[in-house]
Amino acid sequence: MQGTKILYNFASSNKGISTLTLYDMNALVLLSASLAIQSAEPSDSLPVFSTELDELVIEAKKEVIKSDGASLTYDLSEDTATKGLTLMDALRKVPMITIDGNDKIRINGDSNFKIYVNGKEEPMLEANYDKIFKAMPANSVLKVEVITEPGAKFDAEGTGGILNIITETNQRKDGYSGSLSASASNRDYYFSFLGRMKYRNFSADANVTYGGTSFSDEVHDQTFTTTDNASETFHRQLMEQTQKFVYNFTNASINASWEPNTSNLLTFGGSITAMNAKIKGLHSTTFMFTRDNILLWQNEQDITGKIKTLSSSANASYQHNFGDQRHYLVASWLFNFGRNPIDFTSRNEEVTDSYVQTPWTRNSNVNYTRENTIQLDYSNPFGGEKHRLEAGAKAILRHNSAVGFNAVGQDEQYMSPEAEVNITQLQDIYALYASYSGTYGNMAAVAGVRYEHTKMGMRNNLERKEDFTRHLNDVVPNAALTYLFSPASNLRLAYQMRITRPSLQQMNPFKMDILGTFVQEGNPDLKSEKSNNITLTYTNFGRIMGGNVYVDYKFVDNAIEGFAYSEPGEDGSMITYQTSANIGNRHEFGLGGFYNINLTQKMNISVNGRIAYVKMMSPSPLLKNHGWTGNYGANWSWSGPADIRFSAYGGQTFNVIQLQGSYSGWYYYGVGVSKNLMKDALNVAITASNFLQSATIFKSTTYIGAQTTETEARNRNWRVGLSVTWNFGKLNSQTKKANTQIENDDISNSSGSKGGVGI
Repeated sequence: MQGTKILYNFASSNKGISTLTLYDMNALVLLSASLAIQSAEPSDSLPVFSTELDELVIEAKKEVIKSDGASLTYDLSEDTATKGLTLMDALRKVPMITIDGNDKIRINGDSNFKIYVNGKEEPMLEANYDKIFKAMPANSVLKVEVITEPGAKFDAEGTGGILNIITETNQRKDGYSGSLSASASNRDYYFSFLGRMKYRNFSADANVTYGGTSFSDEVHDQTFTTTDNASETFHRQLMEQTQKFVYNFTNASINASWEPNTSNLLTFGGSITAMNAKIKGLHSTTFMFTRDNILLWQNEQDITGKIKTLSSSANASYQHNFGDQRHYLVASWLFNFGRNPIDFTSRNEEVTDSYVQTPWTRNSNVNYTRENTIQLDYSNPFGGEKHRLEAGAKAILRHNSAVGFNAVGQDEQYMSPEAEVNITQLQDIYALYASYSGTYGNMAAVAGVRYEHTKMGMRNNLERKEDFTRHLNDVVPNAALTYLFSPASNLRLAYQMRITRPSLQQMNPFKMDILGTFVQEGNPDLKSEKSNNITLTYTNFGRIMGGNVYVDYKFVDNAIEGFAYSEPGEDGSMITYQTSANIGNRHEFGLGGFYNINLTQKMNISVNGRIAYVKMMSPSPLLKNHGWTGNYGANWSWSGPADIRFSAYGGQTFNVIQLQGSYSGWYYYGVGVSKNLMKDALNVAITASNFLQSATIFKSTTYIGAQTTETEARNRNWRVGLSVTWNFGKLNSQTKKANTQIENDDISNSSGSKGGVGI
């Protein structure tokens, strides 16, 4: 927790207190008691203050972490230890979020989640968040919200939940304010501007960030060892790979609101995100050995390419209040457009007794996202505001497309017609929802149901391909019951059903042949999956310490799972194909929680963790796996002499279970020092992370029939950086926004579809 000073002016008096520290809202009782003491007549039992006061300074302690069991909010603006960090490093400190050695995010161990910025989806951001978050400054983000129980009001998709990045800031008075930030490290750099203004009933904020890789290339080393226990001749294949790439990105957003009167509110905004990544070189050497360890052949491959992302959105809403701010009607509109081209060229060279069938290959693919969403939400409190009914309707009209080809040959001229892809994915979703929430003494109840009709299909714009269309009808219930022991302590039992629709990338039949021995392909026959989650959570927050602990059980039927299979190539090498299918049944029993402790007024420590037993099975093909998985993390901060702030964090994840194998554990850590200058207008921070080793090692094992593939990735991601932030103006305001926001959280991202293309 960090302090925020609040000033209250009083007339000069010879009685009073100079400073009062509040740890949370419960401490307002202490304030009332102290003010009563202050106004009492002098006596032998009460001290008399002789110093005259012109103002009372109250230093309020705001919680960095808040949770009600259904969602968790991490306030980055109150955690000065995040100054100078990238958003990716700051997310490692958030409970329920884990990030592996390849910078892939999981929420409660689930990779299927949605990413929003200020409550609005940016589809192309999800595809490359691993690069963008590593260049995005943490101090450009106000809060991080993890919603694990979205309820009937939200779209029914996304088994892991929603990661909402909040950048809007508080504002109450007319005028303007803002901040400028710059950071440079051995890995990355960024420049960021945040501005906000308010004039009467109009307010607006804008945020612009530019960043990218710094003085050296990003370098990733990987080793793949595939052993075929059924073969004596082609027994072991070893691939050694080094990848160098650079990237930069630009993000800009604007939000504005106009409130002509207390009954009406208009909001509008827009954003654009552009990312440009270049594979400067991916050098791969492949060896084939017999069971007796005799070298059969060896060849080399060099790949160059680029990945670009362009995402833009526009939104508008109108809210009408019926006399009460909680009794309202909101109409909203959202448009998203995205373009994501991928282009790779590889050259294969014979080294030792190898047969190179295609010395040259090129893979080119462009995905387009076009999405219009309209939404209507109504909320009505009744019974003395102890009860509330909510209802709404939503329509998502999504037309995505993909165009690509795979060219092979001797002289960069041959392309097989069968390798072309030109498809359009149609997905229209129509939803109705209703929910009720109410309090009955110490009990609080929430129940809701959502109906969604989906028309989805794929149109192949090449005559030789077949089209398909599907209609889905889903009824998705949810319920929760909370018992309040006190205002700061409760026990919550919740049930959630979620569905997940396949993404365009997962359905796209285009075969991405990048390494010659590894092919990624989509599955146009995918269907939506369903999941059920039951959670029991105990929460207790106090002035000194607080947190929650929970047990949960997850069951997913007909899950969309990534799986791999192998087929021999013409030269005897083993070609691995990776795709997705509705083949998974997953059971998971978990125990987790977090705890926050204020050791002193200036020192804070928090811990979080989760352990779970996972059992996965697929009847066809017959696959199964089970085991324990878990993670833990800790954060420490201290405001030392001269208000210099020190911080440290670290954590570890172990044994991530997958249908055909597992990931080994990985760990992370970091330290930081920051200091505010010029009456808090200037902040200087020095940070360092993962600096005790030259590279972070990430291992995984995959079983494909009689074959076993072991992967070891070495990412050189140690980081030391300096950041400077200048705050100007004196505003503390928030751009108005409607009580409901459009949030489309409906696309599956299992089997590593987040974070760009795996190569």
